[in-house]
Amino acid sequence: MYDSIVVGAGPAGTIAASKLANAGARVLVLERHALPRYKACAGAVSGRAASFLTTDFSSVVEDTIHRVKVCWANSNAAPVEYTSKMPIAYLVMRSRFDELLTNTAVCAGATIHDGERVQAISIEPWGVQVQTTHSTYKAATVIGADGATGVVARQTDLYVPQSSGVALEIEAPVSPQQLAKWQNTVLISYGAPRHGYAWVFPKSEHVSIGTGTFSPRHRDIVKDFSAFTDSLEITWQRQDLKAHPIPLGGRDREFCRPRLLLVGDAAGLADPLSGEGIAHAVHSGKLAADSVLAALATGDFSMDNYQAIIEKEINSDLRMAKQLSSTFYALPKVFFHLFKTNQQMLRWYFELVQGHRNYQDVWDLVKRLLAPQALLNRHQSEPLN
Repeated sequence: MYDSIVVGAGPAGTIAASKLANAGARVLVLERHALPRYKACAGAVSGRAASFLTTDFSSVVEDTIHRVKVCWANSNAAPVEYTSKMPIAYLVMRSRFDELLTNTAVCAGATIHDGERVQAISIEPWGVQVQTTHSTYKAATVIGADGATGVVARQTDLYVPQSSGVALEIEAPVSPQQLAKWQNTVLISYGAPRHGYAWVFPKSEHVSIGTGTFSPRHRDIVKDFSAFTDSLEITWQRQDLKAHPIPLGGRDREFCRPRLLLVGDAAGLADPLSGEGIAHAVHSGKLAADSVLAALATGDFSMDNYQAIIEKEINSDLRMAKQLSSTFYALPKVFFHLFKTNQQMLRWYFELVQGHRNYQDVWDLVKRLLAPQALLNRHQSEPLN
């Protein structure tokens, strides 16, 4: 019998497994795909995410971002640029990044079964029973780290389908000259899709290009994606296009049951403004491990402490992000104007990405800048070019 079964070998699950195993717990990680596996993801490990990682992941970093260009779709306006001496984000391919974190968990003492899909979960007074395509396992606890549509949340009535956005992405080969142009730089384009943005993230041998929307209505997202790639003179085939849900945080929800905890995307902890998920995945994985270790030590498997700590340390900030997101995407032209005219606004946002500020700081600044209603109305109608 295991102390904990972790379902999913993404960052949230492997971080939880590593911390548990390092503390001497018996841990089994179940991953339905054979590892390493491709994961549709922009692959940005923000400065905030990096601050939670104790594993040296420099060997899998494809590019380190120090500059961001922010532009408006279908506009002749010049991009707004922000440059930082400190890294804003580290770009990775999730296959290599996740494999590194998985190997770290194995080295700590965790057992990994890949290519083994979970079929059923039963929570009993004595513990949990997990049935897979290969066998049946027992444990004192189970951690659901199996993504936005994972089986753990679905089978325990913790799944929240209405909270998801969606992203489309391709990995596009480009010439060495084109790739050099993007080195250390990402492009963020607002205006299309609605209630979202498009991006270019450089990797070591190609660029990741995508669009994401945080609205439940996204009928034109493929059209918006095509328009964005056309503007970059990038061609692609339909079979190259990958889609993935974005489980947005900042809502009232349960993150646990007795003996069961949800982490990362399975818990719906993606940022409602940027869509980032890795930082909160890593953070929640560490918090979940702490809660399991406390339960093993005390015999109290209610997991009430996990609900409270996730709300305090992660979801409260995501609530603020949700509030800011609603304002930002309702008035995107206003905010783009602020980015152009107020360097503090741009700097504070990326300091947030780096982990040097929180959403309360940024929200207070936004309210101060948008306070005069006349200023707000005037900027709404201003052309961007």
